[in-house]
Amino acid sequence: MQFFVPNHCPNCHSEGKKIKFENLLCNLKDISTLNRNKTYYFCKNPACEVIYFSGLEIFTNNDLFRKTAYKSKDPDATICYCFGYKVKDADQKHFEEYLIKKSHFCACSIRNPSGKCCKKLFETLLELPS
Repeated sequence: MQFFVPNHCPNCHSEGKKIKFENLLCNLKDISTLNRNKTYYFCKNPACEVIYFSGLEIFTNNDLFRKTAYKSKDPDATICYCFGYKVKDADQKHFEEYLIKKSHFCACSIRNPSGKCCKKLFETLLELPS
């Protein structure tokens, strides 16, 4: 029998962030196993393969429509779910375009798997050496 702390990732044991059910609906390919009465969490550890979890149930990048750059450096992994920017777009020109678009509209709280704004992730990727 495996024991777990409800808000800690069963894979890496990092504390998770409670996530809105809508985030799961917007990002998971298969929602047939989801239970609206369960609490789901986002694993905040970028080194862990788990994206979402609830108890021992886990979801990884393979379960998402689009890989998240928070957990993958694949050039096609998504940074911005509102405007479609990917890791391969992480340059100053695209970041400036993103900021202009973001000032008019964004829905990160639902579209981004983490439920948070993607600006910080974009900035972090800009700082990495090419």
